[in-house]
Amino acid sequence: MILRSHRSAPSRHRLPAAILTVVASAPALAGTPAPLYHLVTLDAPGGSAIAAHDINDAGQVVGRYLDAGFNGRAALWDADGALHDLALPGLGDGEADAINNAGQIVGAFNDYQNPQAGLLWDPGVSPQPLVLTADAGAFVAPLDIGDGGEVVGGYGQPAQERAFVWTPATGLVDYGLQDANMQFQQARWSAVNASGVLVGHWNQHSSNVHAIIGQVGSASVQSMSSMTEAFASIATAVNDGGVAVGLGLAVAAPELVPVVFAADGSYSEIAGATLDQDNGCAAAINAAGVIVGSAGIGTASGCVPGLKAWVLRDGTVYDLYDVVDDHGPFASFQIGRAINAAGVIVGSGLTADHETLSFKLVPIAGDPVFADGFDG
Repeated sequence: MILRSHRSAPSRHRLPAAILTVVASAPALAGTPAPLYHLVTLDAPGGSAIAAHDINDAGQVVGRYLDAGFNGRAALWDADGALHDLALPGLGDGEADAINNAGQIVGAFNDYQNPQAGLLWDPGVSPQPLVLTADAGAFVAPLDIGDGGEVVGGYGQPAQERAFVWTPATGLVDYGLQDANMQFQQARWSAVNASGVLVGHWNQHSSNVHAIIGQVGSASVQSMSSMTEAFASIATAVNDGGVAVGLGLAVAAPELVPVVFAADGSYSEIAGATLDQDNGCAAAINAAGVIVGSAGIGTASGCVPGLKAWVLRDGTVYDLYDVVDDHGPFASFQIGRAINAAGVIVGSGLTADHETLSFKLVPIAGDPVFADGFDG
């Protein structure tokens, strides 16, 4: 699940003592354990700046890369790693942002002349994408697609973005803003789950961000809680159990850190998930509650690639770079971007030459012969 972020310094409010109790106790931060993941590099021959954005339960990965002319190409990698360029409406810059379990893909396209268009590729209908349109002159930014084909994101005129849901039956429906009377407010959905729960954020500027929640079929934007309205927060993803993750203002310092949202909309820090950095974000969560994200995101107020990537599983936070069987061409990992039901993670990192490259991390299964303690 993807969030296109606004890059600026976070709001510098501190949490009052009355709400310190919502902050979770710290999970253990792992040392250097045996490898937990097998590294697979996602390639685009002749391309550069490879960025994986999402993975479905079949292991298909979507994202983008730059071709020889430095145009963005919307990309699909099969479960076996084979790359397919997705068709675009014309010459320009494209990307694929999310894929559902039916293989439907959403993304965006910019022809450098008109506002950004939203795209929907449906392999059961046509190899050509459906262009998701809105008001004349309005850009469309799809960020996620549900298994029922619901496309969610933000659209509108510059600096006037509004949350939307698109379905085949309704077309693009404006879900509006959290407070239509607030000047310069924008809103967008980041993710949708199987029950139609929507999460995202509203903002006035990049340091004034607040998590929001909604429901497909109810065209409105609601604050997640009084806590998220009072303090900087962004919901980036939600699993099918309704658990949302993202970023929230830390207790001890004016930094945005990885958080989990409770049923009442309040959030708790994922202690240890900033690793040895000051800040970070939670980018995705699967049905089993495994969470991935980034640490060291600088002053960005969204879930963007940082200095390290991490995973929280079985109560322990791991630096992903420490728990792979091979580093291949990677000098560092920057973010765990998405995770599927099987626990396969996709994300991006840097090579020694500071080139952006993407990975797929496949969980290494334990040998069942040792499950009963047999060691000989």
